[in-house]
Amino acid sequence: MTHRKENSNAKTGPGAEKVWFITGTSRGFGRIWATAALARGDKVAATARNLSSIADLKEKFGSNVLTLELDVTNAHQVKEAVTHAHEHFGRLDVVMNNAGVPTHIPTEDITLEYWNQVMAVNLTGMFLCAREAIRYMKSQEPQGGRIINMGSISAKTPRPDSLPYTATKFAIQGMTHQLTQDGRKYGIVSSIIHPGSTFSGFNQGRRSAPGPGPTPQDYSMDPADVARVAVLMASLPDEVNLYEATILPNQMRSFISRG
Repeated sequence: MTHRKENSNAKTGPGAEKVWFITGTSRGFGRIWATAALARGDKVAATARNLSSIADLKEKFGSNVLTLELDVTNAHQVKEAVTHAHEHFGRLDVVMNNAGVPTHIPTEDITLEYWNQVMAVNLTGMFLCAREAIRYMKSQEPQGGRIINMGSISAKTPRPDSLPYTATKFAIQGMTHQLTQDGRKYGIVSSIIHPGSTFSGFNQGRRSAPGPGPTPQDYSMDPADVARVAVLMASLPDEVNLYEATILPNQMRSFISRG
């Protein structure tokens, strides 16, 4: 397969056009982040397990979008997708590790198979995407890039009966720290975003829209506001890293206080 290079001499720094590689763009945060990046004129390699679920991005944003089928647990597919994105756009500036699954099962009922499935998607998938991205980011000109990982408020205050999910989010915090330490010599840094209660694919069955709920404590953030944090992280000067961001409703329960 022959791929074309579009942006091999891209400039970096604030205000410069970025090339993003985003996982899980069929809905939720991934879709919002892809749309936010494209709206500011960036280019996006949008990935999803089902290409038909992201076809509308290509229709709306044209050549600024490359759509790729990707199962983040498949190391070969990850390598192929990252390679395709880099060759198509000429470089990679931002990798947005978003793909993940929630869990809500009592610990004593968790099977080993289920545990391994969650680890594969939520943690190993992020490792695979980061590993392949670093290989290109360290060799491209200008050198460097950013890896932004999807954390969770569960890495601060876990929810009941969510052991696999919570374990992966704590692990992603450590992965982010290690990626930044190991990547600095190549101009590669990593960041993590911890969203609180947000209207997303995880809870749309319980809410009809973002905003106020039955009580002030039930407010659900608009994912577009969370996306603004990712865009800020990506648009900072190359010498600056917003390493960690926790964004949550002002009166969200069980985090700031024990209420």
